[in-house]
Amino acid sequence: MHNKPSGPGGRKTISGSEFAGVGFQFATTIVLFTLAGIWLDRRLGTSPFLVVVGVFAGAGIGFWQMYRQMIRRQR
Repeated sequence: MHNKPSGPGGRKTISGSEFAGVGFQFATTIVLFTLAGIWLDRRLGTSPFLVVVGVFAGAGIGFWQMYRQMIRRQR
């Protein structure tokens, strides 16, 4: 996973495998938060409230992690 400068601006390129890894992490975060929401809904009887919260929380946290990794890898 070596980043090489790609142009006069000196920006580094990001390989396809790095994109795939970030996408997998994003999807995994959403799935884990959704499963946690389902589990909590069953225990607390609040269906479907916590599933919806879990999906949006997982997507938000996953996007934030993805953004941080992309910015860090471009430096």
